[in-house]
Amino acid sequence: MDKPKLEASSFIVSGEQMELDIEMAPFDIWGTIVHVLMLVKQGIIDKAGAKACLKALIEIDKEMWNGQFAIDPNKGAQLTLEAKLVEKAGEAAYSIHTGRSRNDQVMVVELLYLREQMLKLSENVISLVESLLKLAITHKQTVMPGYTHMQPGKITTVGQWVAAYLNGFLRTLDTIKYYLDLYDMNPLGACESYGTSWPLDREFTAEYLGFAKVWEIPQDAISSRGFAQLGYLTAISEICLVASKLNEDLILFSTFEYGMIELGDEVSQRMHSITGSSVMAQKKNPDVLEIIRSTTPQIIGFWSIVANILSSLPMGYNRDSRESKKFIHLGLTKTISVVGSLQKVISTLKVNEKRMLELATSNYSLTTDLADFISQKTKIGYRLIYQIIGQLVDEAIKQGNPLSQISAAEIIQKAAELNLKIKISDEEITKAVDPKLVIIKRKNVGGSNSVTMDKLLDDASKNIKKQLSWIQQKQTTIKDARQKTDKLVKEMIS
Repeated sequence: MDKPKLEASSFIVSGEQMELDIEMAPFDIWGTIVHVLMLVKQGIIDKAGAKACLKALIEIDKEMWNGQFAIDPNKGAQLTLEAKLVEKAGEAAYSIHTGRSRNDQVMVVELLYLREQMLKLSENVISLVESLLKLAITHKQTVMPGYTHMQPGKITTVGQWVAAYLNGFLRTLDTIKYYLDLYDMNPLGACESYGTSWPLDREFTAEYLGFAKVWEIPQDAISSRGFAQLGYLTAISEICLVASKLNEDLILFSTFEYGMIELGDEVSQRMHSITGSSVMAQKKNPDVLEIIRSTTPQIIGFWSIVANILSSLPMGYNRDSRESKKFIHLGLTKTISVVGSLQKVISTLKVNEKRMLELATSNYSLTTDLADFISQKTKIGYRLIYQIIGQLVDEAIKQGNPLSQISAAEIIQKAAELNLKIKISDEEITKAVDPKLVIIKRKNVGGSNSVTMDKLLDDASKNIKKQLSWIQQKQTTIKDARQKTDKLVKEMIS
């Protein structure tokens, strides 16, 4: 008598889960092939049986790439693959699951898939930082106002402003690298959670899957399902946080009131069906930046969901951890789109140098530089000069007079009220509030001086090359492992 249909099956193996499993299925093939190679190496299965299974796995792999492989919802991804193997390889396929559980099988699949996806994301971040570097070099000495509390603070340069975000994104690559190295471990052989008496060679499968080492303790390996996903969500959260801050600047600076930048027509157009207004013909909407900005809280939310799913789970495998697969996939998909879109925004950005200089000289953001100059010249404590200049600027703002109209006589008189003697000329004041001369004076490490910026940007360029080299090295390791696998399979089959 047939077993009654389990109504919970469609909930446990949902359409959404099967879509994800289909995307990861090629990695399941790779992991299974390596497991077979290890089993025959260890004498657990014979060569004839292994040969039949390997041929079947190659056929199934081709079917996957041709869209001919479908997951049976009553079996799930792994048992569907096993059933296909039995269908093609016969009795030999019944030995494929020796020394392996769906638990370590699934973990291998997810780690292999995520490793590839995180490296792909890293390459996209490299493309973004390269565009930022190019923009920073082009506008290395372009004066712009800087803000604190959303109020004019001190002047800076476009180059220095861009370099700040460039370095922020470079640090996110360090975070990705940290988690890729942390979870560069092979869980295959941990079985259901407690190991096996079969004489497995876990170092062999680690090598042929491109892992740096074996995930040693079985309970630790299987109980940690979801932790790699949580780590990678941490890394992509950082990417999105930096992107969100940059987006906010770009949205503000592109408004009519700021007018410091303009988005390229490739990402925003007037009277466009998507980025223009259907009513207000003058509008050029920053839709792409707004969508990117909205992604950040979603990614942080995905991290929080996964952390909550994993909290308080007991030792051993628990099906709850499967849900982490959904949220890391969503996070990766959205973040890859974010980085790609932002790269297009940066590479097509138009900088209004004239407007930036106009704002820098009219919004009193050179006040501190004037006070600095007087304190440096007179050797009078800065806080005393701060009071003198502060009172004069306050009066100028109330009267609507620009900073450049404050005279030497006014400064000398205001200082005398505090029993301070100051010797200064109008010519010196003019130079002290010249934004281009002010930028040159900032020679400290990380300063906006041309020479200092050259070093800063050269260091950034070297860092980009270093990060790219690491990504390529990691990809080479994976490629070599695949080629070693393919070579051994061919030898076995022939």
